[in-house]
Amino acid sequence: MRKRTLLIVAIFFAVAATAFAQRGGQGGQGGQRPDPKVQAKTTADTWQEKFGLSDEQHTKVYDLLIVSSEKQTAKMTELRSGGSMDRAAMTTALAKLQEDQDKELKKIFSATQWTAYEVWKKENPPMQGRRGGGGQE
Repeated sequence: MRKRTLLIVAIFFAVAATAFAQRGGQGGQGGQRPDPKVQAKTTADTWQEKFGLSDEQHTKVYDLLIVSSEKQTAKMTELRSGGSMDRAAMTTALAKLQEDQDKELKKIFSATQWTAYEVWKKENPPMQGRRGGGGQE
């Protein structure tokens, strides 16, 4: 009887540890948000390669992405501070922030780069709202 109980407890802890590890140890939060500077550099580097950005454009894009990330974080904090999580308000706020970011990017990119960016954006929708990671990259 004792061995059976011990086995059940061991299985329970193994399942719990696996679930905790799969969720990034954040109790269902999906892990912490990546460092904005690292994420901005990665994105700026990718865009430099894909769209042929000059070093000056790369720097401007990097700076813009940092500022955009800070604005997004501040807006999400503001919306969450109300106590309730209004998904519609968050979606609207994120869309507005993306629109503002795109206006600034359009000033940085050449016409050819902007066209390539718009095509790229359609082919690479944002990761937000996706669940399960069903092989999408």
